[in-house]
Order: sequence, then C-alpha cells, then structure tokens
Amino acid sequence: MKDILAGFVLSYLRLFARLALTFNKPKIIGITGSVGKSSARNAIYAVLKDAYPTKAIEKGNSETGIPLGILGLSPIDYTPFDWLRLLFLSPFSIFYLKGTKYLVVEMGIDDPYPPKNMSYLLTIVKPDIAVFLNVCPVHTMQFEKTLKDKNIVDPNKKMNFLLEKIAEEKGKIVSQSGCEVAIYNRDDPNVCAQITSINDNLKPKLLSFGQSKENDISYARYEAELEGTRFEYHLKSDKITFQIKKYLLPKEYREIFAAAVLAGIAVGLKPDKIAKALEKNFNLPKSRSSLFEGINNSIVVDSSYNASRASVIAFLKMIYELKNKKNRPIVFIFGDMRELGEEAESEHRFVVNEIIKGVDYLYCVGPLTKKYVVDYLRHNREKSKIKEIKWFATAVAAGRYLQNNLPPNSLVLVKGSQNQIFLEEVIKFILKNEEDKINLCRQDKFWMRKKLEQIATLSV
Repeated sequence: MKDILAGFVLSYLRLFARLALTFNKPKIIGITGSVGKSSARNAIYAVLKDAYPTKAIEKGNSETGIPLGILGLSPIDYTPFDWLRLLFLSPFSIFYLKGTKYLVVEMGIDDPYPPKNMSYLLTIVKPDIAVFLNVCPVHTMQFEKTLKDKNIVDPNKKMNFLLEKIAEEKGKIVSQSGCEVAIYNRDDPNVCAQITSINDNLKPKLLSFGQSKENDISYARYEAELEGTRFEYHLKSDKITFQIKKYLLPKEYREIFAAAVLAGIAVGLKPDKIAKALEKNFNLPKSRSSLFEGINNSIVVDSSYNASRASVIAFLKMIYELKNKKNRPIVFIFGDMRELGEEAESEHRFVVNEIIKGVDYLYCVGPLTKKYVVDYLRHNREKSKIKEIKWFATAVAAGRYLQNNLPPNSLVLVKGSQNQIFLEEVIKFILKNEEDKINLCRQDKFWMRKKLEQIATLSV
C-alpha cells in the first residue's frame, strides 16, 4: 500500500511539473556530479539573475524536490497532512515559472534504479544546457546493487566498477537529455568516458573546463584568505578574475566557477559581466564554507552540511595552507561520511591519511569515525602529532565539551554527513555571537525534531 501511495504521489507531482514546463517554456540548465552541485547551481544563478529572468530550485534535487521546485512549493514538516497540502496546491502552481527564461536545476541521484536515478529525473525535466561536474565515491552503497553476480574481489577494481556505474547514470544528463550544450570536466576520466561514448551524430555542443589550456576555460591563479577567495581563469582568447567574499573556498571550487562561467558564455554573456555578477550575487546554502567568529578568538569554517572523501580532503588541504600563513592551530570536528556501504572503511582511511598531515586537535562524531578514524589513530599514535583525539556519540556532546575546551586562536573546520550526524549542533556551542545560529543549516522544526529524537536514542 505504501509503495502504491508513493507511486501515485510521484506520478501526480511529475504530471503538474511537466505541465508547468510546457506552459511556461523556460530554458533548463541541469547540473549533476558527485560533489559541488548546489554550489554550481548557486554560481550559475548568480551569473544569470541580473541579465535574464532566472529561477533556481533551491530546496530539492530529487524525484520529489525537482517537481515541487518547478511548482514553487516546499514541504514544511513532511507529515501526511503536509503532503496533502502540497498535492492540493500543485494544480494551482503551474504558472509559478511564468516569465522565467532560465531555470537552474540540480539533478542528484542516489541509486541506479528509478525513481532515484537520472533516467527517472529526465522524465520530469530535460536540460537544454547540461553540466557534468565530476564523479566521486558518493552513494556507493546504493550502487553496490550493480555488483550482483560480478564476483569482483579486488577492492580497487570494485571501486573502479562502482565509479563507472555512477558515471554512466549521471552521464545520461548529456547522453539521454537531448541537450543543446554540455559543459563538462575534462580532468575527470569517468566524466570524459561518458562524453566520448556518445554517438557523434547525437553530441551537443561541448564546452570543457580543466587544467589544460586546450579547454574552453582553464585554471590559473587561486588564493584563499580569511577575507575571501580569489579565482583566475584563462579563456580561449581572454582572462577572467573575481573574488568571492564571505566564504573560505577550497581550490576544488575552481570546477564550480569554471562551469558557471561557461554557462554564462553559453547564454551570451561577456566575461567581465560574468565576473561582476559572481562577485555581487554569489551565495552558498547554509553551512557550506561559511565563516564565523568563534569563542577563544577562534575562526570557524562551517562546512557541516555534508561530507564526502573528496570534499573533506579538499577542505583539509585549504586549511593547512592557511595554517602556514596564519600560524593558528587546526581543530578538525569530523563526522561520519555516510552511505558508503562496503567502502566506508577505505574512504575514512583516505581521510585519516590527510588528517595526520596537519590537524592539531581532532574531535569526531559517529560510529564510523570511532571505528575507522579514532580507534585507528589511538593505536597508531606514532603516525601523527595530534595533541588531542576525542570521540562523541552525538554532536551535542561534542559541543558541550568544546564549549569549555576549545583551543585558543584555533582555525576550526567542521565537516560531516547530514545523515544522523548534524555537526551544525556543535557549532552552536562555540559561536562568539549567538545570533549567528540562524545562519546554520537544518534549523527548521522538521530537522530539530529529528535531532531531538536522535539525542533521545543515543547516550550523550
């Protein structure tokens, strides 16, 4: 019965979303990748918003989030009554996109099979401009279904197989969408494999970004400071430079902004106008590289919304560069990286190898970090110079400890998965200004209720 109801809801929302797109006819810019989708969505929106009537779907990238976003609707608390409200309002919301020229859509997949795969999302929305950022070991647990009957024993071969399957599914945003333009990461071999596999007769116009100057846009200068982050790129016959204030962004954000610049060029904007738009308009969702003043003269880098191996290592490398410049101790508050299945141990161990290069104080939350990070480091003390290593069952327990024990003048990095970890709750205890709490992620009634339920079931 539950499956029948879920199927009805999905079909109902998809119907009215497709009607909305048919009536309003916006050009669709679709974004996929393992990391950076939300940031790319915001960057592309920042580039386009002053030049054209543009909307971005901000609160969903899934089989329900995308159609609701197309209709301009958002869940409040996900209760049955809330879903009834959304279903009732859907027919009356099909003109939400009236007058919109460009709609920016983040297209996330969690599974190789419908409704959580790219094939299903493409039955709702087909991009005119497709952006394919990268492929990393995220949501590998769900893709382990594709290993059935494969009998792959070697861990490296198994990971390569999973990445190929993830790339194959994500790559459908180009190969099966009928898009006019495809913007892709030429440095990512799994992305390139999907682009080159498309029949030449079906290939859209291709715009690439990456290290080499053979790309349509290539990386030049990058500089991260506590006041903001500067990016410089080479175009085929030009150069573009801009500074993003308020956020401390790792070098990997070069991909995000390169894709945004190419999206701007694809719709006819000039490089100087794109640079000014990014400086003026770019914002990130809460808890994605936000900077806060902390207690004990600390600086808090809040990236607590989510975590994967690639993103954690990227942030650690950036923090180490700042450590050398600012001579501040590094505090890393690290939560489990979830939904990794059999790859959980190896993915956490990759991060451990980066942690030992420069973290001074390590505080972990969640059973996976206890098993694969804290216990390992405690039994291999000679491999690091970490001054203090502690583990906590919940973010609240970690926050209470750090409220009284945060090392002075520290540079604090906070990063962990959203699934039952909720590291934003640690930050509440170490903020210098209490009013900054409103700028943390997951503070609405729905999420606060989930956090209270979690605390009630775990020992603090």
